[in-house]
Amino acid sequence: MKKEIKMSFLKDVFQTADEIKQNEEKFKSAVEASFHQMDTLVRPYLSEAQNETLSEILEGLVASIAEHSFQIGYSSAMQTLAEAAATLEAGSHVQQ
Repeated sequence: MKKEIKMSFLKDVFQTADEIKQNEEKFKSAVEASFHQMDTLVRPYLSEAQNETLSEILEGLVASIAEHSFQIGYSSAMQTLAEAAATLEAGSHVQQ
């Protein structure tokens, strides 16, 4: 029983890590697609100074979104791990 709970815990850990990685890849892909559209549709019509300003704004925006996304993923992972640990602990007490 205890071994099954540990294996379930590890499965939850790896599944959560995979979900975080998949979400990071989706975010990265969406950002790249948006930047490509902007590069072809908007940037040719901006001056050098405007392009530089736009780049600074976008870098700040992407950094902020990436940090927020990481925090959401991290919080979700910690909640999953806490739930799995509680289940593991509860199973440990039942066996004793």
